Amino acid sequence: MAKKTIIVDAMSGDNAPRAQIYGALQGGVENDVRIVFVGKEDVIKNIIFEYQGSIPEYEIIHAESVLTMEDAPSTVMGEKSDSSLALAVKALKEGKGDALVSSANTGALFTAASLILRRLKGVRRAALGAVIPLEKRFLLLDSGANLDVTPEQLLQFAKMGDVYARVVMKRLDPTIGLLNNGSEEMKGTPLQIETYKLLKESGLNFIGNVEGDKLGKCDVVIADGYTGNIALKTIEGVAKFSLGEMKNIFSGPCGAIAYLLVKKKVLKLKKKIKPAESGGAPFLGISMPVIKAHGGADSYAFKIAIGQAKDYIDALKIMKESDF
Repeated sequence: MAKKTIIVDAMSGDNAPRAQIYGALQGGVENDVRIVFVGKEDVIKNIIFEYQGSIPEYEIIHAESVLTMEDAPSTVMGEKSDSSLALAVKALKEGKGDALVSSANTGALFTAASLILRRLKGVRRAALGAVIPLEKRFLLLDSGANLDVTPEQLLQFAKMGDVYARVVMKRLDPTIGLLNNGSEEMKGTPLQIETYKLLKESGLNFIGNVEGDKLGKCDVVIADGYTGNIALKTIEGVAKFSLGEMKNIFSGPCGAIAYLLVKKKVLKLKKKIKPAESGGAPFLGISMPVIKAHGGADSYAFKIAIGQAKDYIDALKIMKESDF
């Protein structure tokens, strides 16, 4: 079986290019995949030369410009069409790799993927998934790409999420929940009420409406992008606050002694809620595998995203055979 190839946008992200390159090299070795770096060739070569660990098979595609977080998403198809992001998406389209990982501007990456790679046959809207750690890791879909959706589109999100949870997250019979302001069947706006009916009749393992404090009970949570993004940012904000307060609790001499007594449990909790452990956000519904790594991803987070991209290749094959 031919080795899988992951294309890496090496220049996009707050910590680029070092975090992206180091993470991709680590992920390439650990997952036995080939890496195609896209970016400024001399910069990439110098960082690889400095790297101290094992190096996987790799290739470099030169890209002169970089699309920044401040650039409008539309520029990826216009004046920044020679950027590392644009050329990475084009390389995936041309078959130079099996999947793409990028820390670029979410809007620009989604725009390029939608226009260059197109959607899966039968899929009306592609959606941005976010893997979130609460009681267990779950997929929140959509988490920001589509503010205005129909019940039929949310049903498609649920079907794609079911496949992703089975193949990538290794859930045997994924539970599907609909994010709502109450658990009763008739709760919510007409969008939630009609979507509930479709999900109930879908054959999926639909467990009904879930409120914000019950999200960790599901494997896949379905929402429109507006509601999903608010939920995502709220969870991230509470997690950041909690980690900060934990640090304050264990400050000072007494806190340091207390920390030693519970160190293993604290480190386990920090690892569980650390965003890096979840990898990146998959673009479900796009015809080829694209993973949006966090804009502030460090090398560890990017390494996790490489493994996630490898698994998503297999999940997408199943999605292509599904009836949407």
